Amino acid sequence: MSKVANTYWDNYTVWTKPKRNAVSKKKQIGSAKSKIHTTPKWFGFAVVSSITFMLCLTINFRAYSEMSHEMSQNETLAQQVETLTNENLLLQEDIHDLKSDARAIEREARKMGMGRPNEKILVPTK
Repeated sequence: MSKVANTYWDNYTVWTKPKRNAVSKKKQIGSAKSKIHTTPKWFGFAVVSSITFMLCLTINFRAYSEMSHEMSQNETLAQQVETLTNENLLLQEDIHDLKSDARAIEREARKMGMGRPNEKILVPTK
């Protein structure tokens, strides 16, 4: 065997666990202190990853909420535009009729209480 292999495989005490009774109290206290203060190397990565994930989740949830609110507002405004467009078309038809149709003019005049000369207008009473 090579010298490198001998250093790892010849030292039998490195690979075996010491007996519990053989460990002194000083070693137990020292190892307990070192275990308390040491954290795994992956712990920092896990903390940073979880904070990043929560931040991304929060930002995306807020953007989704705003988008859904704006979509509902857009639908409401589109319905209002359609209603006003239809109303505008009806008013344009009425204007055209009043400019060109004599019967439409007479009908509107009667709604206002007007009549032809020598015509009796009946007014309803309560």
